[in-house]
Amino acid sequence: MMLKKLKSLSDYVDKISVIIASIAIALILIISIYGAIFRYILNNPLPWPLPIERILMIWGALFGIAAALKRAQHMGVEGLIKQFPKRMELTIRYAGFLLILLFVVILFWYGWLELINNNDTYMITRKIRISSRWLVAAIPVSALIQLIHLLTAPYLIKEEMEKDLTEEYLEKEI
Repeated sequence: MMLKKLKSLSDYVDKISVIIASIAIALILIISIYGAIFRYILNNPLPWPLPIERILMIWGALFGIAAALKRAQHMGVEGLIKQFPKRMELTIRYAGFLLILLFVVILFWYGWLELINNNDTYMITRKIRISSRWLVAAIPVSALIQLIHLLTAPYLIKEEMEKDLTEEYLEKEI
């Protein structure tokens, strides 16, 4: 019961994070075009597009990492893992998720410490300055989303194994 609630929370958070990542990437594209027009066509370069693009890139990338984890699209050594018997493969997959969980917990902890101790100002222009906390906040937020996804590891591993079986079946049919 609790695992199903976590799964639905994970699905919901995933939808929101994918939307935020998509918006961030779309804004990077729009701002890049806008900045290029001003720089190369109007010969009047703007000072703010690059710093804003950096902020959006960090948020988009970190939310993209969480989305990839949810879909089990993180890097793995699938060819090697598939050579083992199914029980051993399952054990290796759980061990992999535990290692990822350990890394994400550490990422969250140090990201949180950096967030609460950061008092720097990120200068966009002479007049526009924002707290560096907006940059650093992406780290613990992304780690928290990843932790939510990792708590549903049994579902993720089951989906990954079913995907592998489906791919094997399709390869045999072709």
